[in-house]
Amino acid sequence: MQKMTREAARRTAIAATGLDRPRPSTVTARHLKSVFATMGLTQIDSVARVVRSHYLPFFSRLGPYPRATLDRLLYSSPRMGVEYWAHAAAFVPPETWKHFARSRAEWWRNDYGQRHPETGERFRALQCSVLSALTTAPRTAREVAELVDHDLPERHRGHWGWNPSQVKLALESLFSAGVVSTAGRNDHFERIYALTRDVSAELPEVPLSYGTGDRPGLGLEPSASRPRGVSGVENDVLELTRIAARALGIARPEDLADYFRQLRAPTDAAIGKLLSTGELREVDVDGAAALRWHRARTPREVHARALLAPFDPLVFYRPRIEWLFDFHYRIEIYTPAAQRVHGYYVTPFLLGDRLVGRVDLHRDRAADALRAHRVSWEAGEEHTDELLRELQTMAEWLGLGAVDLEGTHLPLS
Repeated sequence: MQKMTREAARRTAIAATGLDRPRPSTVTARHLKSVFATMGLTQIDSVARVVRSHYLPFFSRLGPYPRATLDRLLYSSPRMGVEYWAHAAAFVPPETWKHFARSRAEWWRNDYGQRHPETGERFRALQCSVLSALTTAPRTAREVAELVDHDLPERHRGHWGWNPSQVKLALESLFSAGVVSTAGRNDHFERIYALTRDVSAELPEVPLSYGTGDRPGLGLEPSASRPRGVSGVENDVLELTRIAARALGIARPEDLADYFRQLRAPTDAAIGKLLSTGELREVDVDGAAALRWHRARTPREVHARALLAPFDPLVFYRPRIEWLFDFHYRIEIYTPAAQRVHGYYVTPFLLGDRLVGRVDLHRDRAADALRAHRVSWEAGEEHTDELLRELQTMAEWLGLGAVDLEGTHLPLS
C-alpha cells in the first residue's frame, strides 16, 4: 500500500479540484466548461451574502470572469449543466442527471401532499394542472399559480419559517420526479420550471408515477412501508462514485458517498469495483486508510490563493477538510448570532496547500464595498497582504469600488 503524508494528500486534493492551476488572463467559455468538468457539480444556494453561491467556485479557480457567460452555459442550449438534487441542490451535467434514476423513480417516498388522506386526490389533480400550465412556456411557481385553480388549504410545514404554497409543492414534487426541470432562475432566484424535454434534449422524458410496476399506488398508501430501493430501480452509484473519486483525488469512503449524497453500502460496493479495475488505489495517509484516484496528480508545490464559498466542493463535506487540513469549519449562518465565533458568512482562505484563515464576507452594495468584517487566522499566522490581494480581485470582479478589511476602508486604485 502506498504511503502518503497528509501534506501530499492535501496537494493531491487541491490539484484534483483545479485550485492549483494558474488563473488565465482572460476567461473564456472553454475555461468555465473545464472547471465544471473537473468539479463534476456546483452546489446551488439562495444565500447571496457575496454573490449566488454557484458563481464562487468558478471565481476561486479562474479569477474574474463574465458571469453572463456562465449563465449562458447553464441556461441556454446546449446546456453545460442542469439542476437536480445531486449534492443538495446542484448543477450537474445532463449525463450525470441520468445517474439518479432511483431518486426520480422514488420521489413519492416523500409526501409532498399526494397521499394526504383528505386532500391527496386534489393534490394529484393539481400536479396535472401545473404540468398543463408548463406546456406553453416555462414559468415560476407564482406564474403557474396565476393560471391554475385549486381549493387545497395551505399547510404549515416547519421550513424555517418558509412554507411553500401547494402549487410550489406540486412543482417541487415533479422536479424531484424528473418530470419537470429548471429552465433558469429569475432576478429573485426563483426556479423557472419547464418540462424536462424543453430544458435539454439530452434528458429523457419521465412519466409521472406514484409507485412501482406491481404496486402503482404504493406512494399513495398512508401506512405502507417504502424503504429505499423499493422501486427496484437503482442510481448508477458506480458512475457517481467514479466522478466523485476523480473530483476529490484523495478521499475516504464517506467522502466519496457524500459527494453526491449516496448511501454507504452501494458506495462501498462501487469502491470495490473501482479497486478491482485499478481506478482507485488504497493509500495510507499518515496512518489513515484512504483511496486515491489512479490519475490524481500530487504537485510538489501548490501556489493556490482563493476564498472558498461555504458550498465549494473542496470544503462542503466538513469532516474531510478536518481530516486533511485540520480545519474545523462552520458557515455560521444558522448559528444564533450570540453563539457565532467567526461571523455570519464564513469563507475559508486557501493559501498554498493550507487553509490559513476564515473571513466573514459581505458584499455591501450601499457602501460600494466588499467587507471582510472579521478575519480569523490559523496557528497565529497572519497573511494579510495575500488576503487583501484576493479581496481586491474579488471586489473588482463584483463591480465594487473598495475593500473594507476589518474596518479599514481601502478604495480600489
